[in-house]
Amino acid sequence: MIAGTRLAPWRSCVGIHVDQTENDSRLEVANIKLYGYSTSPFVRKVGCCLYYKNLPFEFIPVNPTDPKEIAFTGQTQVPVLQIGDEWRTDSTPLAIWLDELFPEKPLFGNTQQERESILALDSWVTDSLILAGFRSAYQGDMNAKFRHGAWRLAAIVSSQTPLPEEIRNAWPDLLKKAPFIKHMMCAVDNSESLSEMQARVSLQLIENLQGGPFFGGRKEPSLVDFAIFPQVVFYYMVGIEQQLELTLEPTLNKWLNNMTPLLPANPLLVPDFMIINSLSHD
Repeated sequence: MIAGTRLAPWRSCVGIHVDQTENDSRLEVANIKLYGYSTSPFVRKVGCCLYYKNLPFEFIPVNPTDPKEIAFTGQTQVPVLQIGDEWRTDSTPLAIWLDELFPEKPLFGNTQQERESILALDSWVTDSLILAGFRSAYQGDMNAKFRHGAWRLAAIVSSQTPLPEEIRNAWPDLLKKAPFIKHMMCAVDNSESLSEMQARVSLQLIENLQGGPFFGGRKEPSLVDFAIFPQVVFYYMVGIEQQLELTLEPTLNKWLNNMTPLLPANPLLVPDFMIINSLSHD
């Protein structure tokens, strides 16, 4: 059977705030498939862009130990977005592609100046916010908290692409050795300690909101918001963290409340039964 032709109930084609007839029609025309790991911030970023644009799509989880689902690409990079007979990779270029094909609800603003500002903030998300998360996995202490989080990630991966028990048990060690994370570490400025980087990123997160309502002080959401949102809520929603610290800062909490109505209750591409803590849609 070709990968992705048989859907589990939670992996059916999805979309929000659109009439079902319109959903079916747009899916038939576009035939959108997103391949990746739901534990990847870049995959979740593309997923949230699709949700925001109300584009029905099929999410096809990729097995990180045997990525046969994306063998047709000839490489192992995720996310892979396939629209019709064409596929592409890399989250930001994928967002640009989506805006070209589906210009409603633009992700890059309406002017060249807005586009450049959004791209600059998007680079900060990758080079600072997401990089800090990977650095924490790579350089953080191998303590009970780290192991608990790693095993929870392994459970999420295995719920979508079953892993042997020995692989799940070894997940904390595998995270420390993952080639992709090691590659990301090449961009780290080692003159700045991990704790200093985490403190800097936390301050810059508030600064880059620029008072909101959305990042960059924008009145409408952009790619930046959909890159940040699934990153900052993921560990809380899947039960790795017990408190969403973002809510403790008033301006970020207000931004969070602005974002939640734009996305489904579970925007993380993980099975619903893996969600422990929900976000309010009030």
